[in-house]
Amino acid sequence: MAFEGFAFSDQTSELTDTEFSLACDVIDGIERCLDVRDRLIASGTADHEVIVPDAGWHPDTQPSFEIDGSTHNMMTSFELVMRRDRDIIRKLRLYGQAFTGYQLATLDFASRRPWIAEKLPENLDDILRLLVGAPDQSVFDYVSVANALPEELRARPPAKFGEIGWLMDGTIVNYDTYSYQERLCLLFENGVINHLRELEHGDEPLLIVEIGGGFGGLAYHLFRALQRPIRYVIVDLPESLVFSAIYCQTLFPSSENLLVDGAKTGNSPFVLPATEGFTFVPNHLLANMDLGHRHADLVINTLSMSEMSDAQINAYCKLIQSYLGRTGLFFEQNHQTDHEGPGGFPPQYFKNLRRCKSALLPDSFPAQRGDANIWVNAG
Repeated sequence: MAFEGFAFSDQTSELTDTEFSLACDVIDGIERCLDVRDRLIASGTADHEVIVPDAGWHPDTQPSFEIDGSTHNMMTSFELVMRRDRDIIRKLRLYGQAFTGYQLATLDFASRRPWIAEKLPENLDDILRLLVGAPDQSVFDYVSVANALPEELRARPPAKFGEIGWLMDGTIVNYDTYSYQERLCLLFENGVINHLRELEHGDEPLLIVEIGGGFGGLAYHLFRALQRPIRYVIVDLPESLVFSAIYCQTLFPSSENLLVDGAKTGNSPFVLPATEGFTFVPNHLLANMDLGHRHADLVINTLSMSEMSDAQINAYCKLIQSYLGRTGLFFEQNHQTDHEGPGGFPPQYFKNLRRCKSALLPDSFPAQRGDANIWVNAG
């Protein structure tokens, strides 16, 4: 791969009137989600301990250093998006540091920077032109791994939502690009990609459920890479779901996409469409999701269970077990923690099919992003 310069946010942030209208529709749906969640909590029909943001996602969490001692976190980013400011939405990627630990707007790890608590300046690219240097190590790691993989498994983020990074043969590469390339590599080297490609479902799409979909990055790459129809379910807090729903619905507008807001169904079961597309499910309605006669072919969690409370981890594990059936796989990559989380799943739920290994990833795996595992039902 050859270095071709740098992609700046004004080059990758075109947003049509139709796309902006869709984003506003998503925001309307998220507001309905929050109203339903409030009603469920008030009526006592939902477990407050499980469904509200907690542990690493609690509204009082302080993941960044602020000179004035103020508290900024994921909820800050959520409130910015909910303003319906077109400039914020068209550069949505620059406000997603909570999901990857990387502050794309400053090309540095989020822990080293104050949280982005206000709308970024219009001249951000002019500032970046003064600061951008040579490609960092993640770019070289990306090139090494991507060149060793089949063409369709090379992570190529879309030139959309303000994505910035070094251009390598037309691909925008940054720390996040390499993070998703790592996961695609692990899924490929450990047999999951080929397994999914070979499954027979007749006219039905694959069923993939991702718990904690971030801004939608992994969903985008898998949807593109697997080269077959997928019903991709992203389960998340409404405050996070607004990012992935805007991102994926905009990038795949011809798919049958659905945000489950509960405004009409309330706390009643809902059935997943048997068609290709995305379903976005707020976590407080997850227990109502009806897979029908099917089971999930793959359930995914990366880098978020280690930030949940034990009560939330147990609730998700119980539901994941019910989705997997006899043949479904659960892929997770998380850092070990001092609680009951990943790497120490309660044995009544899963057994470890494989600790993921790689011959292609650099020695920094798994130190940076944690061990990766493939689990199956314990029963």
